Amino acid sequence: AILALGGGVIGDLTGFVASTYLRGINFLLVPTTLLAQVDASVGGKVGVDLSAGKNLIGSFYQPKFVYMDIETLETLEPRQIREGLAEIVKHGVIKDKELFYYLEKNVGRVRNLDKEVAQFIIERSVRIKARVVEEDEREEKGKRQVLNFGHTIGHAVEGATEYNKYTHGEAVSLGMVAA
Repeated sequence: AILALGGGVIGDLTGFVASTYLRGINFLLVPTTLLAQVDASVGGKVGVDLSAGKNLIGSFYQPKFVYMDIETLETLEPRQIREGLAEIVKHGVIKDKELFYYLEKNVGRVRNLDKEVAQFIIERSVRIKARVVEEDEREEKGKRQVLNFGHTIGHAVEGATEYNKYTHGEAVSLGMVAA
């Protein structure tokens, strides 16, 4: 088995290696960023980016175990927290208006990642993504496309700025506004 301890890039790379080494070994995931907890750790899309674009090499490979600890988020910079919040907002917009309204109503506590609020929004967000993925694990039915809301334009923004100006969450936020 192989253990991924870190953010989304570490999880994706580790998952990709696990999926290809000996035609697949177990991998365990401990995401330590908000974005990794609500996005990269759910769904089994693992891979690496190339200079020609994002997610060009990869596979679908589910971790055998995911452990999330919201206390790891205390080490994050505000920009990294906002990056993860973008995906949580996206989940609210596409699948859960109550979550979206909760985020609006509790914006101060959300920005500060109050532990009670963090527990609630992370759990709710993960459940949303997991339900979508369960319906279309390998993106063969078109149901998983809803998770790409904001991503087409967001990925273009990231590429146009050579992945140096905006975080993934910032670019997706711009993409959601444009969409």
